Amino acid sequence: MPSFNDLKLSPALLQALEALQYHTPTPIQTSAIPLLLQGHDVAGQAETGSGKTAAFGLALLQRLDPALQQIQALVLVPTRELAVQVRQELKQYAKHLPQLKISAFYGGHAFSQERASLAHPPQVLVGTPGRLTDHLSRRTLDFTATTQVVLDEADKLLEMGFQEELDTILEALPGKRQTALFSATLSEPVKALIAASLKNPQFVKATTSTIPDQLRLLGIKVSTGERQPALIRLLQSLQHAGTVIFCNTRAAADALTVQLQETGINARALHGGMEQPDRDKTMTLFRNGTTAVLVATDVAARGLDIDKLRTIVHYELPDDAAAYLHRSGRTGRAGKSGTVYTLVATRDEQKLEDWDLAQMDEWLTPESLVKKGAASGTEQVLAFTTLYIAGGRKDKISPRDIVGALIAEAGLKAAQIGKIEILDRNSFVAVPQQQATEIAEKLSSGKIKGRRYKVSLVK
Repeated sequence: MPSFNDLKLSPALLQALEALQYHTPTPIQTSAIPLLLQGHDVAGQAETGSGKTAAFGLALLQRLDPALQQIQALVLVPTRELAVQVRQELKQYAKHLPQLKISAFYGGHAFSQERASLAHPPQVLVGTPGRLTDHLSRRTLDFTATTQVVLDEADKLLEMGFQEELDTILEALPGKRQTALFSATLSEPVKALIAASLKNPQFVKATTSTIPDQLRLLGIKVSTGERQPALIRLLQSLQHAGTVIFCNTRAAADALTVQLQETGINARALHGGMEQPDRDKTMTLFRNGTTAVLVATDVAARGLDIDKLRTIVHYELPDDAAAYLHRSGRTGRAGKSGTVYTLVATRDEQKLEDWDLAQMDEWLTPESLVKKGAASGTEQVLAFTTLYIAGGRKDKISPRDIVGALIAEAGLKAAQIGKIEILDRNSFVAVPQQQATEIAEKLSSGKIKGRRYKVSLVK
């Protein structure tokens, strides 16, 4: 097996990969990175979880000029969540590259903040088509120095109706550029986009039409009216922190979330009907373990790459096999193991047969699910509460500053402090639930990096 060293990546990128414990490139990385570094246009077919963000991201970062403060690379993605996710991944890979700015522009985010940030343009811009065309119509974007373009999740971009926006954006870009396109499927519309957007593309493929080997697929047969009680029994039988439950509609996700909360399960909804700040807060709480269960629509089926995500539950089957695979692929990523549960009523069995997915590793019944004791489940999930701090990256606050303040002002030990996320103007940190109110008060009256900031509990 090749190593990242064999792919001729720069020492700075290799240092970042070593810190992330990425040792062996995935098949799509092995195939795509050398072609991209040679300057070829690349069309890649890759399933979710195959490592394609690193495949295009590492090559993209290596070919940038950090000293040139202009938009040199553009990454187009279909959803807000994927824009944030890709930006975060690229920032991890670029940790040791000096003077590099990576920004994400997307709907629901303040346009004025994005426009102001362009006074010092990022070298890498990740964005959704709607927001980018909005910028183009207001003449706030300058793509004259853009030499690298990535169309990520191209099939989803087209499914969501962004063809017109894509045409507008691609027309605004320099003709002399390198273009990479990645898609889970190569449908006829995707092939047409490749033909229109890429020049002499090299095709690479690292995909399967089945569930990856590292995923354990479990089916639970349910009768009419038994779906919700069966789900509750399932969650009570699991260490259910890090679980995503998929529903087909926003209304179903909201209703199920309320029902789970009423049984004492720490759940939150995630869907496209929510305001962006609420979606961002929900994702933060899930990433740091304060929220145990997400009840999501397919808005979360792509771009959701979270270390704590261990279990997927198909509460309702989606419309097609591709969506089923994308949902399932949110766990078991990059070779890690994961578990996928599917609630199957009689009417669902034919769907699974048609998709060639009826062969489960094991079939369960609701009666076979044994409720775990409180000490092994819910108490662990609820051990943390998240604090909101009204200061962030723009205030020069780092995770180290927050840890130092929690130790000095609140008397915590480093081992008691959970995950920290620093955004532009605010930050979030997970702290022990039993002391959370006291910690917030002490931190509010104390100082972080020599300044006082408003601190409150996230509800």
